[in-house]
Amino acid sequence: MRCLTLCALVVGALVTLGPGAAAQPISKAEDLKPDAPFAGFLKGKKHAEARAYIAAREDQSVGRECKDSYMMGNYAMKIMAPIEMDAGAIIPKSGRWLERFQVTRCGRQSVFNAIFTATDKGLEVKPAAPGETGQDLQLVIDLRPLIVKKAKIESCEARGLLDTAKGPPEGYEPKLADGDYETWTVSGCGKDVDLVLLFTTNADGKVDVQIEKQLPR
Repeated sequence: MRCLTLCALVVGALVTLGPGAAAQPISKAEDLKPDAPFAGFLKGKKHAEARAYIAAREDQSVGRECKDSYMMGNYAMKIMAPIEMDAGAIIPKSGRWLERFQVTRCGRQSVFNAIFTATDKGLEVKPAAPGETGQDLQLVIDLRPLIVKKAKIESCEARGLLDTAKGPPEGYEPKLADGDYETWTVSGCGKDVDLVLLFTTNADGKVDVQIEKQLPR
């Protein structure tokens, strides 16, 4: 069993879509009104382009590029910092939110997660992970490169994170019956492997992650 301590911060991709304007702060997704400028942004082309960029980048990281159009499906969001945007603006001027969204392309449907940060310099879109992870997305961003590197795929440098799922794989008996488990799938050189991860929060609030088992697919 190997234990990883999270300490690294991975800088995400910067997608500059244009400057925003000013005000109308929105602090909760449920407070978003249909006629608000930010609601228009969420339904618009720039938002779709940002999500498609994330999906395409995730596909490229596991060698599954698609030349067809990326079709955006349902999504859920959580606002982390109040969003400000004026009528007529292209993107919000400020704010930070998390999104989980569905994408269909080349006969495949997947779920992706991303962090969006709006500033006066543009819109930063940072991929978190594919799949249904239940962990904090910033934690996932920090952990992701460590898990991908630790996966045992011999003579394979080109690899990426294919999927995440809550709980251990079906049929697997975890060492802790009530442990916080997830299964992360790493893909590389034509091989997929499942890593069974155990998340433990210490008294000081730090998260330890143990790779309890690696399983071939």
